[in-house]
Amino acid sequence: MQVVLLGAGASKSYDRSPLGERMPLARDFFETFNRLRLAANPWVLIDKLCGYIIEIKNTDPYTYLSSGIDIEELHSEIADYVDTNKDDSLKQFVARGAYTQLVFIFATVINEIQNSPISQVHRRIAKCLSDRDSVITFNWDTLMDRALSGTGWSVDTGYGVVPHAIFRDGWSDPITNNGSAIKIHKLHGSTNWLTGYPLNLDNQILLGHALDPGSVFIYEWSEHPYDTYDGRYMGGYEPFSYGYYPPNLMDVPGVPAKEGHTFVQVSQHFSWSPRGTSGKRGIISMPLIIPPVKKKSYELFGELFKSIWDHAEEDLVSADHIAIIGYSFPRTDDRSNELFRQSFARRTTIPIVSIVNPDPEYVANKFLLEFGIPRSNIRVFRDFLTEEFPIEKLFANEKVGY
Repeated sequence: MQVVLLGAGASKSYDRSPLGERMPLARDFFETFNRLRLAANPWVLIDKLCGYIIEIKNTDPYTYLSSGIDIEELHSEIADYVDTNKDDSLKQFVARGAYTQLVFIFATVINEIQNSPISQVHRRIAKCLSDRDSVITFNWDTLMDRALSGTGWSVDTGYGVVPHAIFRDGWSDPITNNGSAIKIHKLHGSTNWLTGYPLNLDNQILLGHALDPGSVFIYEWSEHPYDTYDGRYMGGYEPFSYGYYPPNLMDVPGVPAKEGHTFVQVSQHFSWSPRGTSGKRGIISMPLIIPPVKKKSYELFGELFKSIWDHAEEDLVSADHIAIIGYSFPRTDDRSNELFRQSFARRTTIPIVSIVNPDPEYVANKFLLEFGIPRSNIRVFRDFLTEEFPIEKLFANEKVGY
């Protein structure tokens, strides 16, 4: 059994976007966003984020966001601000709005870049996988998903979790009687996973739907306008990608208002912003991702991520070969480090570990000194993942020493 673990370096390899952009890293995120066509679209909301920067940081938002700010640091700062101001409803409103808009902006940048031809390097990886193999990824993009989608893999069962519904030009039930053997374990969620827009009720955050919080809705493709927030459908996207607004959730119970209260939805309309022309029915949705913050709130989604991480651990325990592509084990990500420590502590055999990284020393030494993998079982490819990279060698038994 083989396990392929994908980090940010694997996504950065994608260079087929007609926009000429690659997936951004933390410090060039807003620079990338500002170069995208959607950055100037009035439907792409950044008002609450700008409000937070003005009110809390007391600075001009456009200057601030153009200064090379690290999106992980900003998102983490806003999350901490929410936690430390729970009794101030106004500060909560400003900070939570900024936090949620960052999630949408984050997904928008990824969707715009991956709205392009299928990644050939990911497709070559997919061709090297058999039914017993799996992919573990910390990335939110759908590059690997699309590459596998033509191989018999399907979103119905291919994520190791059963979605509540799948959007294929309309919502439908998943087909689970002919499941995908290869699994993609998305440890931080995915841009094509959806959930209900969060509501703040008595300083408690609830998802907009009244289902189990671990319920996942999967977006696969659309050819026709769908119901979304204020009818703001945006067309012209490849499968697994959508515009700023994903489809609303249909035939799903919403969170009930408190006794004596009623929910009211208000949409602002300005003269410079065109009105949406698609439907508005259903519950407003948003991307189901764990954003790049230091304190990650997995618990908001019930048992969903515990299940995903547990499946990933089982595969790491069983794998004969583990390929680490473009992942550098950030020192601050305690949970990912613990995942490997726990997995390797349970193993009764020693796997082959292959590392694809232009600066592999830290990762290689981590497996050697911390996870107990002998030097003879570590194969190093001192390289970036590109379309010219010898994928076949990565999955061969040849020795590439360390």
